[in-house]
Amino acid sequence: MKKILSTLLAASLMLLGTQAFAQISVNAGYLNSSIKVGSGDPSNANGAFAGVSFNVPLFGGLAIAPGVYYSMITSKNTANLGSIASGSGTFMEHAINVPAYLNYNIALNRDTNFFIFGGPTLQYGLASTVKYDGNVLGISGSTTSDNYKNDNYNRMNLYLGGGIGINAGGYMVTVGYDYGMMNQYKGDNAPSAHRSNIKIGVGYNF
Repeated sequence: MKKILSTLLAASLMLLGTQAFAQISVNAGYLNSSIKVGSGDPSNANGAFAGVSFNVPLFGGLAIAPGVYYSMITSKNTANLGSIASGSGTFMEHAINVPAYLNYNIALNRDTNFFIFGGPTLQYGLASTVKYDGNVLGISGSTTSDNYKNDNYNRMNLYLGGGIGINAGGYMVTVGYDYGMMNQYKGDNAPSAHRSNIKIGVGYNF
């Protein structure tokens, strides 16, 4: 955790040193996250993301765009045996994401440009829980499980991905995809579990 905070601090200081020519943007949007465990069917969760990025021109239409984002995803599964029993499990996860994208801009006219972006994103999980609610013959109860408590679920992930976007008059729309390179489960006999994300966002450049 200390190494992660040190890295984020160093990146922030670097960005402060380049703010004279860096373009700052705020972004938020919809997030669809899917995890595939072993050979099973993918499990989907929906959520949102929001954050800030710094577009630093390099040369030509090429730029580097580091940023810091918060993301949240959630999903719910239910089971029902009529009046005998029913139950549900609600998954929720919060994380901090630090992308380091390269992007290439293509001017369409004076106020509008199309761009493509790609690169790595480091993710650190803040919280990951599953809340179980059940009812058997009219008796109800609930309990919450912390996925990080037993150290079997990986807080860290490294995504590789990219996407496309359009910037018009300072406003922008982006569509992107990321694939998690790290197994979400730990241990010698842990099943293969990789997460992928589809992101649709809107933003504004200052």
